[in-house]
Amino acid sequence: MEFNIQELFDRHEKFKLKWLQLTDEDLFDWIRLQDDMITMVWDMKSKYLENKLRIEKDKGLKVLELKNERDEEWKKFTEKWIEAVIKQEFFQDDLDQNVLKTSYELVWDKLKTITEFVNIVKMNKKWSLSM
Repeated sequence: MEFNIQELFDRHEKFKLKWLQLTDEDLFDWIRLQDDMITMVWDMKSKYLENKLRIEKDKGLKVLELKNERDEEWKKFTEKWIEAVIKQEFFQDDLDQNVLKTSYELVWDKLKTITEFVNIVKMNKKWSLSM
């Protein structure tokens, strides 16, 4: 599942550039964009949570595997060594998770402003009509 965040942000910026020249159809499209962004956030958050569970399970299994292994002198590996191996082996997964979480939080923060923008434009339109 590929998330095209930049495309959504570009559409959002086009609406912001029109600002008070937005038509009723533009306002509706902007609200639809907000809905698309909400859907994207939930998809990304779901993927994040699914990955998190899988990674935690894989890390747990790897820890158990390493705790059962012995070095060449038949000594058990230390907890610090096991922790270092886990960090190294799962570095990319953890990094990908951080990127995914930061991305969906960024989209969420951006989409929360759309309602405010739309309401300001609607109030301005109403005020202009009353004059």
